[in-house]
Amino acid sequence: MGALGAAAGVSLDAVAQAVKAAKPAAKGKAVARAVPEVKHIKSGCAICPNFCGIDATVVNGVIRTIYPDAARADVYNHGICPKGASGMFNTYDPYRLKKPLKRTNPKKGRNEDPGWVEISWEEAFTTVTDKLKAIKADNPSKLVWQHGQGKYLIQEQYCTAFTKAYGTPNMVHRTTACEAARHVADELTWASANILPDLKHSKLLLNFGANYHEGEQASRWLDWQTVQSREHNAMKVVVVEPRLSGVAAKADEWVPVRPGKDPVMLLAMAKVLIDDNTLDEPFLVEFTNSPQLVDEAGIILKDKDGKTPLVWDTVTNSAKPYVVGVKPALKGNYTVDGKPMRTAFQVLADSLKDMTPEYAEEVAGVPAATTVRLAKLFAKEARIGETIEIDGLKLRYRPAVLYSFRGLSAKEYGVQGWRTGLILNMLVGSIDAVGGLMLVGGAYARPQYFDVSVCEYPPKRSDLAQSVFYPYSNHHIAQNTNLTVQDPKAWGLAYTPEMQIFYGTNRAMSIPNSGQQFEGMTKTFNVVIDIVMSETCWFADIVLPDKTYLESWHFAPTRGTTDTGHTAIRQPMTNPYNLTHDAFTIMAELMKRLGLRDKYAEECNKAWGLKETKFQPGRDYTTREGVEVIWADKTKKDFSVAMEQGFIGKKIDTKSKYQSGAEDKFKGPGKAKIKLYADQLIDTYYKVEAIAKKNNLSKIDLAQYKIAYSPLPNKDHAFPTPHREAKDFPFYVITHKRMFRNQSGNTVNNAILNQAIGADAATNYVQMNVTAAARLGIKSGDTVTLETRVGKINGTAQVVQGIRPDTIAVSYHYGQWSKGYSPDGRKGTAINEVLEHHADLISGHNSFNDTKCKVYKA
Repeated sequence: MGALGAAAGVSLDAVAQAVKAAKPAAKGKAVARAVPEVKHIKSGCAICPNFCGIDATVVNGVIRTIYPDAARADVYNHGICPKGASGMFNTYDPYRLKKPLKRTNPKKGRNEDPGWVEISWEEAFTTVTDKLKAIKADNPSKLVWQHGQGKYLIQEQYCTAFTKAYGTPNMVHRTTACEAARHVADELTWASANILPDLKHSKLLLNFGANYHEGEQASRWLDWQTVQSREHNAMKVVVVEPRLSGVAAKADEWVPVRPGKDPVMLLAMAKVLIDDNTLDEPFLVEFTNSPQLVDEAGIILKDKDGKTPLVWDTVTNSAKPYVVGVKPALKGNYTVDGKPMRTAFQVLADSLKDMTPEYAEEVAGVPAATTVRLAKLFAKEARIGETIEIDGLKLRYRPAVLYSFRGLSAKEYGVQGWRTGLILNMLVGSIDAVGGLMLVGGAYARPQYFDVSVCEYPPKRSDLAQSVFYPYSNHHIAQNTNLTVQDPKAWGLAYTPEMQIFYGTNRAMSIPNSGQQFEGMTKTFNVVIDIVMSETCWFADIVLPDKTYLESWHFAPTRGTTDTGHTAIRQPMTNPYNLTHDAFTIMAELMKRLGLRDKYAEECNKAWGLKETKFQPGRDYTTREGVEVIWADKTKKDFSVAMEQGFIGKKIDTKSKYQSGAEDKFKGPGKAKIKLYADQLIDTYYKVEAIAKKNNLSKIDLAQYKIAYSPLPNKDHAFPTPHREAKDFPFYVITHKRMFRNQSGNTVNNAILNQAIGADAATNYVQMNVTAAARLGIKSGDTVTLETRVGKINGTAQVVQGIRPDTIAVSYHYGQWSKGYSPDGRKGTAINEVLEHHADLISGHNSFNDTKCKVYKA
């Protein structure tokens, strides 16, 4: 295999020695047996963002088993997935990158042989440093740092410090390929992000496409707690999505909604709640901006200071700020200074006039009776007005919760999709109530997201984040650099990116319309840090091998629940290929050679928020020493605790859980309010309009921005571009995750996942309904062509009953083509190749679930 890898001799020899030592002696012979060295090492998985705690058995330096850490069950995961349990196969993968590689063929393309040659670390560091020095002397912004799952290895704080010390604004992470729109919807609504249902106390979970039995950001808690709540708390689960997924199959009810039309169904449910007056009016008045007055242009009426919103005071029958003594009206039309005004809630109610369950049936394909029944069930189980006592505290009790992950967000109007879900939760008052939707990210933690966007122009960042093009893209835009680099002037960029460093990301493969991404990579000098020869590596100029999460030290990110949190590390267990560097030491060495070591230490202290124990100037740090610094400052515990236990956990007390969030930050007069009516969006639209007209920005279609930047979700948000334009393409395409391959770009060679658990796991299918398949003469196992407006791709048909007849489903994370993978790693359908790219204009999130297609026998 040459430069792309060699046989895993070290690990196989070690395994052979361990097996040999365990063999019984021949009869009649006395043989001295070697006692194997057995270690149990606590650490954490890093294959996906669940960050499960693991307990590994290491025999004579070889990882033999990986189990969930039983102690971690008290704070997060009770189990681990197949990827985590077989994670050692990624470390012992014979296709691993083991030495730095240099490209000798200047032409870049899928069918181009890069002409790899192995080089020394010294040559690699010299080449990369010389390039970085030249760019920094010219314009540091011409360097772009991109990371994906690498962000969760050494953590993003180090990447932030690296780019800050260098002087580039261009650090870009992965969230628009995952859940950015949901985060931004949260930020626009309650000024922070991260939510979880309070399943321990819930009676009803309405799940719109959060597939926690297959792949979700908090899967390994959600799957367990959902089962527990169904068994012990009689919680009912209703799943609304087009495909009978793993989570739908385990639900009490599956409602197959037409792809992308969920907002219409949700708005029809909101109309039912409003028409029935099954509303938590005290919550809407005291916690949200529902009573604030809105003029005919959609602008919130402000006091003389130009900042304080006004409500209609029912005591004085006048417009006033919501202060002590004022009793705001929730509903109604009013006149202020001769101008007509409505409360924000009234604007919502009026907007739903034609949003009937019958209309929702026509658009979303869900029977009107089902929409009405679910709305009434949601209101009933929310138990509006009830309280419950826990630990001596009298608390709001709303044990009905609507939850989503990618189902409502991985779309062209993803922010508005999840905003519909948030509004449903608001109407019954389930936000931060017992059994409701918990704001685990900290209510009002980021007040700036309630402000009008800066709408930066010209943009400073190559990904256009928070510019006039994507004003609320608070989580970077993963796909954009490889688009803007092809025509920087068209976007107003004052420079052309010349160099990209990719760390732990197979960026182009993970984005819709992948061809555009690869084209962008031909325009820059690319350095890739990874463990295998990914497609991104194939377009690199220099490839630097990294260590896996089982070979290196990390101060590890963690997932919490509604009741717990914890701090953790990862620690090395083996090093079968005797690798000398990981991403931490690569970054540190580059900083040192650039003369930025002390600046880097300073930026690390800032990025990590270190207060007492800090990185010191004038010295180098090993990867372990870096983890020790952060652990000491964050936990005040001896490092032996980290090595022995792998983590320290905490329980969240009842008062903190239920009374330090929305109850503390939003309730009552004189406080900020949850945005039922996202007025900052309409204000931002007017700002975008002014900037676009002033600068004659052809890249901005104001009609589309006006639709996207509505302060309230509406029916337009159920009609993304392909649904409006691709009239000759009869099927909706949706994508989903599979447990075996979720975020597995650098683990596709795993023999256990590709072979031992069955051939079915090693590929993905073009899944279609039996009725549609019969009409087209297609049977399971047939090779079919899936054609979109972007292109064509072949796949294997799987004919099932558990999908809508108008829908095609294909899981992603498959279809790799790099010659650096094993043959088994290059199977399946790369659905991203043919998905249309229509990023959400608010968040920049990619539209994974909006494309339409044709399907026919190949």
